[in-house]
Amino acid sequence: MAKAAKENLKKRNTKEELFDLDNEIIIGIKTLPKPKVSKKQQKKKVKEKEKQSKTREKMKTTPNKKMKPLKKAQKQENMEEVESLTSNFKQKKSNKKNVKKKQVIKNSKKKVQEPEEEFELKLGIEDESIKNKNAQKKKSLKEQEIARKKRKIVFRIVKIAMLLFIVIGGGTYFLLSPFFNIKEITASGNEKITSEELVSLSGILLEENIFKIRKNGAEQTIKENAYIEQVAIKRKLPDKIEIQVVERKPSLMITFANAYVYINNQGYMLEVSPNALKLPILTGFSTPEEEIRAGNRLCSEDLQKLEHVLQIIKSAESNGLGEKITKINIADKQNYILELTLEKKKVYLGDDSNLSTKMLYIVSILEENKDIEGEIFVNTDLNNKGAIFRKKI
Repeated sequence: MAKAAKENLKKRNTKEELFDLDNEIIIGIKTLPKPKVSKKQQKKKVKEKEKQSKTREKMKTTPNKKMKPLKKAQKQENMEEVESLTSNFKQKKSNKKNVKKKQVIKNSKKKVQEPEEEFELKLGIEDESIKNKNAQKKKSLKEQEIARKKRKIVFRIVKIAMLLFIVIGGGTYFLLSPFFNIKEITASGNEKITSEELVSLSGILLEENIFKIRKNGAEQTIKENAYIEQVAIKRKLPDKIEIQVVERKPSLMITFANAYVYINNQGYMLEVSPNALKLPILTGFSTPEEEIRAGNRLCSEDLQKLEHVLQIIKSAESNGLGEKITKINIADKQNYILELTLEKKKVYLGDDSNLSTKMLYIVSILEENKDIEGEIFVNTDLNNKGAIFRKKI
């Protein structure tokens, strides 16, 4: 009986070992796909296995109720043997389990490390591919945004161009319509030249479009008249034109071929006329005869003398002698000669210095010698000698 019990125990132990090994292998295989298992969980699983094995051993060692009761001695011997066998078996089993546990832990660590490394490598490759894909997506998105912005800009430009074209086209059509045809032309600032002459000089016509006229060209043609110093043409919408001018005024004359040439303060020759004006006549000028015509100016030498002459006339007017001067000889700028035809006197003035004192001497001599023909000399040393009057013999 004892031998039969021993053999049964061995068979059971071998079966249990095989069963345990299978379980361990199965557990090891199951742990492979779960590399990230903590040590606490592993310990809990080992403890549960030990509890299960212990419960199985207890179930195996308990005798069946149907078995016949043995003798006490035999029972004690059998129990001792069984206890010894079970203790040995437990020791062997515990040793084997410890060794297997160590191997399984090592293998699991290796297997855990390997898939982790592989997983890390795969992750690295996947990260690079994902990064490349993301970069490509970003580039494509940026390109799409840039293209969209370009399309918007082009659309805006086209839209603005179309609007400008419509506005400009409509505006030009409206401006060139008969609504803006000239109905009236007026002139202002003119005294010597009539309004009709100014209009004819400008070349502007009635019923002409107000925006078609060339203002600069018209102003230049009007300025060709020697009397016009300044001119401005203004549009008064919708159908009026105004010509504003500033005329030159004659202040002196020169004689030329039994005619009189009117000259203004700037030396411009305004007109050649047979009629004389109540203005002083310049004699002794240097301007050549071929240059004497309307629109021209005196030569540079005569223009310098003209400045002195204007100062003389101004001083004479301030002393009441302006209207009495009929001629001024400018041949010698160191000795200007004035003719007072109504007073029957000729004045030797000298240069343009001390004009106020000279004019006072002239006034006093004229009062003392009325209706007496003679000559007045104020080109002397006025401080010592004073002015001199000589009667004509």
